[in-house]
Amino acid sequence: MNINTWMTMLPLRISIHTAMTMAQLTPINSSSVLEGTATNTGIHAEGAVMRRSELRATFALQGGRTIMTDRFYSAPLRFSRSFRPPGGGSGLCIYTSDVSPGVLNGDHYHSKWHLDEGTHVMLSSTSATRLHPTPSLPSSVNHHFQLQKGAVLEYFPECVIPFKGSSSSLTATFHLEEQAILAYADVWSAGRIHRGESFQFNKYRNLTEIWQGDQLAVWDRFGMEPGSDEPKQSAALLGFTHTAALWMIAPGLGAAELELVRSALPQDGRMLAGASLLASGGIGVRLLGMAAWELQEQCLQIWNTVRPDLLGSEILAFRK
Repeated sequence: MNINTWMTMLPLRISIHTAMTMAQLTPINSSSVLEGTATNTGIHAEGAVMRRSELRATFALQGGRTIMTDRFYSAPLRFSRSFRPPGGGSGLCIYTSDVSPGVLNGDHYHSKWHLDEGTHVMLSSTSATRLHPTPSLPSSVNHHFQLQKGAVLEYFPECVIPFKGSSSSLTATFHLEEQAILAYADVWSAGRIHRGESFQFNKYRNLTEIWQGDQLAVWDRFGMEPGSDEPKQSAALLGFTHTAALWMIAPGLGAAELELVRSALPQDGRMLAGASLLASGGIGVRLLGMAAWELQEQCLQIWNTVRPDLLGSEILAFRK
């Protein structure tokens, strides 16, 4: 079903803001950023502008199918496409995109997603999150998801790539109500490896938080400054250049499902992987590798070992 068809099923409020002004950037320190004043386009601090781009979406059930009922985006973020996956079901597949070259100096991206009770969203991006050099201002990407009772979110974005000279952070926060289901794959590269930029970024910070009601189920933090951390000797990377974390939260995920997941872990030596149960219920998987696409395919394959029983659906495959 194309976007024009499903948009007519329920009134859809759309707000698109593209106006953006820029001031000349000047070098400042982090304390100056925190003391800046808000503007229409971002935060103004000592002659520099931290540009803010937003994307928001709300989903509800209508006639047993997930519908986008409200959306907002400001350039360069946008919704790229949406469609119904093959095989029927209530789910809706959404792709987002960045129409700029990537996350630039002073850029701050914020997305907010609200899934009403019983909705099912499969979410991905059309290209990698490219973190460009930040000579004067750091950049950041922040995602926030709210899943109401029984909602399902399958979030498999493309790889995060910090470029040479970048200082950036990425945060993903999930709030799950009872019976909600989440599968989230976070894939990261040490840089544009094919261009010889391995570990040449200045700083990178990553934080994933997953809440089940008032209980913190996952708090996963990763940070690196190659100039001082000696990444090639890092015990967290063991000589690999790519990492992935797959978080699967669902009622009923236990020891039997963990064995299925472990049976799907790579055994050929190109990747290193492990899986364990989470204290609050669910399964966490860690992978190390040398190529983003291999980790992405592996994460999807692992999720598909338990997906049919959890969701009563066929395996998930993103069409790009």
